[in-house]
Amino acid sequence: MPLATPRRSSMSSARSRKTVPSEFLSPEQIARLDQLLAESSLVIESPEFRDSQQSVAIERDCTLGDAGKLIAAPAGTPPYLASLYDTPLLTKEQEFHLFRQMHFYRFRAREIGRKLRGRSPRVADFEQFQHWLSEANRVRNLIVQANLRLVVSIAKTMVDAGSSLDELISEGNVPLLRAVEIFDYTRGLRFSTYATWAIRHSLYRLTPRNRLRRKRFVTGLESADFQPAAPMPETVDDSHSTRRSIATLLTRLDERERVIVERRFGLGKSPRSFKFREIAGELHISTERVRQLLNRALDRLRAGAERIGLDQESAA
Repeated sequence: MPLATPRRSSMSSARSRKTVPSEFLSPEQIARLDQLLAESSLVIESPEFRDSQQSVAIERDCTLGDAGKLIAAPAGTPPYLASLYDTPLLTKEQEFHLFRQMHFYRFRAREIGRKLRGRSPRVADFEQFQHWLSEANRVRNLIVQANLRLVVSIAKTMVDAGSSLDELISEGNVPLLRAVEIFDYTRGLRFSTYATWAIRHSLYRLTPRNRLRRKRFVTGLESADFQPAAPMPETVDDSHSTRRSIATLLTRLDERERVIVERRFGLGKSPRSFKFREIAGELHISTERVRQLLNRALDRLRAGAERIGLDQESAA
């Protein structure tokens, strides 16, 4: 009796089905999609985006200039900053073209993103969505790169004992990035004019604030005992207890906030005032996060000082 041909097991069939790529998004891709949809919503729309003939002109690559338009880096510019001058400045026409192109790509991504909000988003649509968003980010980076020296030139005019050039450049890059996102290129203004105002406005607010806080905490706290002190009774109001209460305020911060305040102002066991990037490296966080935590800590210290009447006594 001949042997029957064995049938493929159900397990083998299931394994073969798993090798076929799904046409729908996986849970991981859906989670990633939720993050990307917010980026595609930052669109300054134009009627020409829906014109197929205009679309061809918008997608055309933009020439960023030739070597004749390059400006040499000023003497004494650090090498890592001198490299910024390798990118030529944008003309008004180039600037308009790049901003229009960036928002056109985001418009294309947004249109596809609306399909992906359905119940069964498809992988093919998601890949197209990612493509257009990637193109928009590529153009955005070109705009940022061409304007980084603007931050440097403004920061150089604001360097003082309280704020180093590196710190000001780091802080100035934040409003530059934000300006690129919200600049309305359809109004005919130059981006450099708008970005200059945004960067200066941000740094003007930052610099006096840092100087005031540095003066207040270095001169006011430097003479106090910065070893952890037990909380003083609320009924004690002599000048000595006030100084001790200042030290007590530092103990109310969490460990990371206290380290940042001590490092930044050279307090406690810190031998000197540390830069933001040094503190960030020690704590393994970004310089922007260090700045945020410092501001929060200083606000908490100020609120605590007001509760114990420190501000009124200092004013007297």
